[in-house]
Amino acid sequence: DTKGQTCYICTQALHWKTKEGLVRGCACRGTAGFVHVSCLAEQAKILCDEAEENNLDIKAKNERFRRWQECSLCEQTYHGGVKCALGWACWKTYLGRPETDEILLFA
Repeated sequence: DTKGQTCYICTQALHWKTKEGLVRGCACRGTAGFVHVSCLAEQAKILCDEAEENNLDIKAKNERFRRWQECSLCEQTYHGGVKCALGWACWKTYLGRPETDEILLFA
């Protein structure tokens, strides 16, 4: 039940741009873990972009790429519709890269 909850990333109940509602597809309990899928996708994209721009090592890049698959609060893998939606968002985000690009292959 998402009534009365807000996204832990943007702190809004209804996403300002997409008007999407909240989801929780991880192991968070209580009031933790409610989020918009688009906020999760944007956060993961920003973290991965920063890792590339700053030439971080492979361990740091992998850690940041896990945001596409894993909750930053409970550190559990997303499941169900949230996992599918993030997988699709990840694929769409990196689709234009060369076929041999490492991030595209992970996506």
